[in-house]
Amino acid sequence: MSCQPEKIDFDDQHTSAAFTVDKKVYSKSAILRTCYWFEKDLWFQIEDKDEHFWLTVKLRAPVPTLDNPKIRKIDCWIPDIFNSLVDSQLRVEIQTETSGIRELIIAKAFAESGVLEDSPPGKFEDHAGSSLKETKGLISISINHPD
Repeated sequence: MSCQPEKIDFDDQHTSAAFTVDKKVYSKSAILRTCYWFEKDLWFQIEDKDEHFWLTVKLRAPVPTLDNPKIRKIDCWIPDIFNSLVDSQLRVEIQTETSGIRELIIAKAFAESGVLEDSPPGKFEDHAGSSLKETKGLISISINHPD
C-alpha cells in the first residue's frame, strides 16, 4: 500500500502524526511538493528509509492565536495530505512524460527569436512531432500532410 492510514502514529494532543509513504508509488519530488503546498500550516520531517519514506507532520501553531483562533487537529489534515501526494505524483509523471515536447517547443520559440546560437534540428515550419523517431509517454503527435 502506498500510504497506510491505518498505521498513522499520532501524539497524545493530536498535533503531530507520523506515517510511511511507499517509494514505489511516490517519488521524493512528489513528497517535497506536497510538503511545500502545506508549509504555511504544517511542519514536515522526511526520513529516507530502504523501501519507504517516513514522514512526520506537525502543526505549526498547535494552540489557538488571535490570527488563527480555530486550530484544525492533525487528523483533519491527513486526508488532504494523501490527496496532495496523489496529485503531486501525477504532476511529476506528466512533467516527465511531456518534457521532450516542452523542450522542443521552447527551443523552436527561442530559435525564431534569434536567442539561441545553434538552431534546433529540423526546419522552423516542421510540426513539433515530425522529427521525433520514437514516441514515449502520453503524447504522440502525428500530422498527415495533404499532398
